[in-house]
Amino acid sequence: MLDVRSSETEQLSWVIQPLLDAGLGLGDIRHLLFGLGFEGIVGSGAVTVGTVHGLVGDRPSEVRTAWAHTVGRLLALHEPARGAAGGLPRPRSVGP
Repeated sequence: MLDVRSSETEQLSWVIQPLLDAGLGLGDIRHLLFGLGFEGIVGSGAVTVGTVHGLVGDRPSEVRTAWAHTVGRLLALHEPARGAAGGLPRPRSVGP
């Protein structure tokens, strides 16, 4: 039987590990991730690279680098499936 929680815990650990390695505590990591999510939901449009970097602009370079890796890992978790030729799959027809 597959333990989904274990898989989710491993993914979460993998995503935030760069921030932990940079010395941030879980409270700081939660704050950053909440800020990213908040901007994505109520911000003025799509989250931009500037928005992402702005969340850690006042932090030391190690934290800024770790944040960039963390955001990259978040994006890698949900990459779209690829079609046979390596591109995005063709949309399925919904109608008759």
